Amino acid sequence: MAKYELSDNIQRGIVFLAKSDKNFLVQVMPMISPDYFEFPSHQKMYVIIVDYYKKYGKLPHDEFILEEVKRVKSPNELFSDFKEELEHINELDESSLNNEDYLLDLVEGFAKEQAMKEAIIRSAELVKKKNFSEIEPLMREALRVSRNVDLGIDYFSSIEDRISRVDEDSVDAKHRTIFPSLNEALEGGMAVKELAMVVAPPGVGKSLYLANQAARSCLDGQNVLFVSLEMSEDRVAQRLDSIFTRIRQEELKHRGGDLKDRLDQITSKAPNRGNIKIKEFPTKRATVNTLRSYLVQIQNYEDFVPDVIILDYLELLQTDSNLAEYQAQERLAQELRGLAIEHNCLLWTATQTNREGKKVTLITDTELADSYGKTRVCDLVFSVNQTEEEFDQGQARSYIIKSRNGRARFIIPTDIDYQRLVISQRK
Repeated sequence: MAKYELSDNIQRGIVFLAKSDKNFLVQVMPMISPDYFEFPSHQKMYVIIVDYYKKYGKLPHDEFILEEVKRVKSPNELFSDFKEELEHINELDESSLNNEDYLLDLVEGFAKEQAMKEAIIRSAELVKKKNFSEIEPLMREALRVSRNVDLGIDYFSSIEDRISRVDEDSVDAKHRTIFPSLNEALEGGMAVKELAMVVAPPGVGKSLYLANQAARSCLDGQNVLFVSLEMSEDRVAQRLDSIFTRIRQEELKHRGGDLKDRLDQITSKAPNRGNIKIKEFPTKRATVNTLRSYLVQIQNYEDFVPDVIILDYLELLQTDSNLAEYQAQERLAQELRGLAIEHNCLLWTATQTNREGKKVTLITDTELADSYGKTRVCDLVFSVNQTEEEFDQGQARSYIIKSRNGRARFIIPTDIDYQRLVISQRK
């Protein structure tokens, strides 16, 4: 593996801060491997510091470091060299140590590069062995390298901050659904770092709901990333055209000017609206890590950070061929919720029912295709139910299967305008 392309004093500064600043050490521990250092003395002192902190929860004194050096140095290494190097580290000019954030940024950048290089090398070996399923976790871990440290909240000492966050975030609905009664049951709506799932048989309206939710979130001021694994980007945009403007689908191509005027009117009435980015990936080719990489791209190239991610839909992601289908789907749901947490956003997706879902009049968790486990990590799950008679009348019933943060097991009467593709709660 390549070594640090940093000056000797920068490397000494990293060792000095590691043994002197607990906050610095906690941030660099997940990123730095001992062999990143050029000199063996730095490598071994860094290992001693980390091992001591992990065992005792505090930083070691120089005397302890030197005592441990006697134990770990090789027969060819002189103890006096280690002692002299530690003196050089302690005598560093303060000007080289007064910018801790700069050192942290250097470490982070190098660690990310090294982690990705190592992942690529190991992936090449896995390709030769045809162990393809092991490649994605390697790349995912490499992409996660970061010095961001979140140690959670202290229950008793953070009371005022927690109450303040509840007042700011929960009372004002940040992520409303399209159903007023569901928002009321959720005390305003969904929150960031949550996963919501729509359940329906093929052709009943799960993708249509997701498009309506995208429009709702956009008008509420959120940036939305709509990921389609089934429809083209233009087809998704065409659906949104009707939802926003109420122009019938068959009239859209004949009313291009009218469409633009209506969208301009919507913009003027919602000056704080967000934006919607639509991205299509080939069916069964994209993984959760594909989404993770794409999020990095749109942030770096277009400065687009989504508040809401909508994925249409779960079963069309690539699954691990080594797992049974129900296990693979549960794993996907877990990874999607992890993605929402990583990017501090709300994530919506949909899933198919099993064959029984076509036969029942009310879909519950019993009719979930292949895997009940995929709903365990969800914060909200509801089904779209429809008989043939209801379809003819443009009606449906949305049944709240699960709500982690509010009332569940109730029905929302639903209208579906199939001409304008608008889903709404029946008044």
